Amino acid sequence: ISPTNVAANPGFELPAPQVPAGESTCWQNGNPLPANAAAAGWLMHSSNDGARVCSRLVDSTAPGANGRRMLAFRAGSNEGGIYQDVRGIVDPARAYMFSAWVFVRNGKVGMSGTNGVHGPASFTTKVGEWEQLRVCTNSRAVTDILTIYNQDPAGGTFFVDRVELREIPIVE
Repeated sequence: ISPTNVAANPGFELPAPQVPAGESTCWQNGNPLPANAAAAGWLMHSSNDGARVCSRLVDSTAPGANGRRMLAFRAGSNEGGIYQDVRGIVDPARAYMFSAWVFVRNGKVGMSGTNGVHGPASFTTKVGEWEQLRVCTNSRAVTDILTIYNQDPAGGTFFVDRVELREIPIVE
């Protein structure tokens, strides 16, 4: 695995320039796109029905070596989450591992490294404790959009920290 993490703002240490410290940023479909999350380098998306989503930087409680902050996210329905476009950063002919530490307060969280609906995905199995999600991609499922999203139609709240995007060897 490559020692270089190519994800932008992977520890959510840098706030988005337009968001005052400690403030939430919220968005609902119908407002201009893209919707900036509270963390620099991350954007928010909503569900197909336009449910409200909000993000805020808070003190981190993630296990292991981490920084001071993590991202708190609230989705009003399913599919609301955060994403990062990495098409200009990664090589589509290479394989990558995308991972993140996620704490689900309520709901269920999914994670994908591809923008397509048929790419590999990983889902949380726990509520109320930290869990590391991982997805691996290759040239058949090209890494292009890192997405972490709520998958519960009733909505959900989750925390995310320690994102990694690293090149891995291709196994034939």
